[in-house]
Amino acid sequence: MPSLAVLRIIGIFVLAHVAFVGARLTGTLYALANNASTFTVGVIVALFSLIPMLVAVHAGRWLDAVGPWRPLLAGVSLMLGGLLLPALFPYATADVAPLLVCSCLVGTGSTISLLAVQKVVGERADPNNRAAAFSWLALGASVSGFVGPFASGALIDVLGHRATYGALIVVMLGAVWLLRANRELLSAHKGKEQPAAPMHPLELLRHTELRRVMITTALVSMSWDLQSFVIPVHGSVVGLSASQIGLVMSSFALATFVIRLAMPQLTRRFSEWQVLIYTLFSSAFVFALFPFFTSLAPLLIVAFLLGLGLGAAQPNIMSLVHSRSPPGRVGEALGLRSTIINSSQVVLPLVFGAFGAVLGAAAMFWSMAAIAGGGGAAAMRWGMHRRDRHARASVSEPGESP
Repeated sequence: MPSLAVLRIIGIFVLAHVAFVGARLTGTLYALANNASTFTVGVIVALFSLIPMLVAVHAGRWLDAVGPWRPLLAGVSLMLGGLLLPALFPYATADVAPLLVCSCLVGTGSTISLLAVQKVVGERADPNNRAAAFSWLALGASVSGFVGPFASGALIDVLGHRATYGALIVVMLGAVWLLRANRELLSAHKGKEQPAAPMHPLELLRHTELRRVMITTALVSMSWDLQSFVIPVHGSVVGLSASQIGLVMSSFALATFVIRLAMPQLTRRFSEWQVLIYTLFSSAFVFALFPFFTSLAPLLIVAFLLGLGLGAAQPNIMSLVHSRSPPGRVGEALGLRSTIINSSQVVLPLVFGAFGAVLGAAAMFWSMAAIAGGGGAAAMRWGMHRRDRHARASVSEPGESP
């Protein structure tokens, strides 16, 4: 179990993530309630990742240089400012503009905050047990991923969309208070390791192991974000209420909590790559099933099964990123990972939004099933390659190409 100090830092992330997932669901349903098209909803969701896609690597370098305090403060401040806009300006008056700006600010602030928390957890973890340490961070994400959609959906049905944004502002004020109360845990670095010479971020991908981790990151992210985008659309089409849609998404989050709770034990029996292979194949199977269900109970079940698969990925990916990054560039590697994730989050809602407007949600689910299945086959080959390499007892430094 991590130290109390790390748990308090994870608590900041949990509150910020509640606000993030709540804002994403509320923005989606707010637009749909005002007859926005599927493509417009896709734009709103994509903007949560557009600016993070552009600034994540620079944010990671900043994090390496100054430590976590200033990035975390900047992140929660951006989120708070973004949530204020749709709370203050009604859709009937300002149309979709406040939602678009909110998406940009909340997405950017959340990304910067997450990078800082990930680096703190990774630095304080036992290098031989990082996957278990990141499981606790992932558990926090599961809790917030459950609470955010469920509470937001219920508040929308009872109080309306703008009042829900007001509740999310209160949550972020709690994150600000917790951040300031724990400033001593987030002091700036007095020094940092640097590579021998500056390198372009994409040169990180020359490291074979790290490149494979980044490719897997992209596939898992595509799967994760497709469900966050398509489930509200699919639920609206089949006639679920806002609270029911929130419940389906919370079922997914609950499953991620269950699998991450078991992750410390699973990491003793399975390697990181074995878990990631399971993630991709199980996701492909569930995505193929999803379009066949249109009522609440079966959708709760398939969302739970999807969460059991995808929820296992993050602790293992984060462990591999930290162990395979070049010295002094962990923050930058985290930023590159975030850039890849956010790139898919920008492109996928736009592509699948346009695609789904023509062919429907089922085609989106089945396309992602094919992509995830192909990724699982590739990851299986990579995992076998690593076993063969170790069996030959060849020697290579962590992060180096074989």
